[in-house]
Amino acid sequence: MLYTILRPLGNIFFRIFYKYEYIGLKNIPANKPIIWAPNHTNALVDPVIVAMTVPQKVRFYARGDVFKGRFVKWALNSMNMSPMFRLQEGYGEIKKNNKSFEECRTLLASNKTILIFPEAICIQQRRLQPLKKGLSRIVFQTEENFEFKKDVCVIPIGLNYTNPAKFRSKLFMEIGKPISIQKYEEQYKQDKVRAINSFTKSLEQEMSKLVVIIKNPDNDELVTGIEEIYIHLWLKEHKKNEKSIEHQYHASRAITDMVNYLDEQHPELIESLKTKVLSYTKKLKKNNLRDHLLRPEKINKMSIGTFILEFLMLWMGLPIYAIGLATNFPPYFLAKRIATKKAKDIEFFASIYSNLAMFIWLIYYPLQLLTVALIFRSWMFLGIYALVVPMTAAHALAFYPMMKKIFGRWRLLDMVRKDRKTVEELISERTAIIEELQIAKEKYLASKN
Repeated sequence: MLYTILRPLGNIFFRIFYKYEYIGLKNIPANKPIIWAPNHTNALVDPVIVAMTVPQKVRFYARGDVFKGRFVKWALNSMNMSPMFRLQEGYGEIKKNNKSFEECRTLLASNKTILIFPEAICIQQRRLQPLKKGLSRIVFQTEENFEFKKDVCVIPIGLNYTNPAKFRSKLFMEIGKPISIQKYEEQYKQDKVRAINSFTKSLEQEMSKLVVIIKNPDNDELVTGIEEIYIHLWLKEHKKNEKSIEHQYHASRAITDMVNYLDEQHPELIESLKTKVLSYTKKLKKNNLRDHLLRPEKINKMSIGTFILEFLMLWMGLPIYAIGLATNFPPYFLAKRIATKKAKDIEFFASIYSNLAMFIWLIYYPLQLLTVALIFRSWMFLGIYALVVPMTAAHALAFYPMMKKIFGRWRLLDMVRKDRKTVEELISERTAIIEELQIAKEKYLASKN
């Protein structure tokens, strides 16, 4: 019951919480049993994102230690979730997986759709964790029961967040091509363990094609810094749309692949870049600036005319923005405060934050309508107010990033007036970094030819 109610609501609220794009729906086969196999970085958000995007009704399998208490078990089951226990939860709990495995096989036998996280762990990192063999065993056991004629399709999914815990961060989901295990039939009949290992390795390879992977954890900050400085140039050089989340994702993959290559083949260049990029981004943070403010094309556009125009835009847009904040965003502010206190692991922060914000808003909005109805006693005024709330919310979401950029430009102008030397040093450091990145890019591209 809850699944039917929450799926359309999630489709609305999570498209507000994240700037979201996806591709690959054409890869989904019709009238076949399907196992979705996504990477897992964002706890209870990941399955919701998949469920609200794909057309089929999905049965999820989540970590078993979440299923505690009668009400929680009922709620999760009502949301189409079943437990899948891990070794760290105890050998006695692992035995309970037999029931879940049997449920999986029954659903697949009826051409249903299930979701299993092959990593069997949720870690907020930009890399794929080693896959466990549970998914592979379920597929092979199901096919074995049907003499390899069921053709269960395993479909890898890549979930790529720029910052999973942050409101209005970017998310790109890519649905990969179905993987059939029928070609492993003979191998499975001869050696089950080897067939399961082979398929698991193949699935890991296919999932790796859909996820941004930074091989060396020591390069995480470096990649983030390079993306901020260089991704727009990469997109511009390849004539891609800078506003497209899909294109930004592909640029991120290319930058990450470059860093992975240089880390192995030219570590001295990585160390040089790391020193320069991290020093530069640290100075930006200290001065409350963003890299885009120092791009030459942005600086050249700054003038008294643009200052006056931006002032007028703020003056006209701020009142509607304030209304949008007051009528829509208190639930988000409250949910964020609660999530900050209650989320013990960063992986669960967005799960608490986003879902709690949705539930509070669903109470907050009707209360506003009830209050307006009781005060004004006018159906026309109530209807107008009911439309104003979502319309001002849309304005606030669009206005806020524009306002941040305007205030950023004003801070830069003020800094030029007060501390011109620091600004010139930042611009000089930025230029040197881009020159070195161009050399790094040439080395990387030469290795591919």
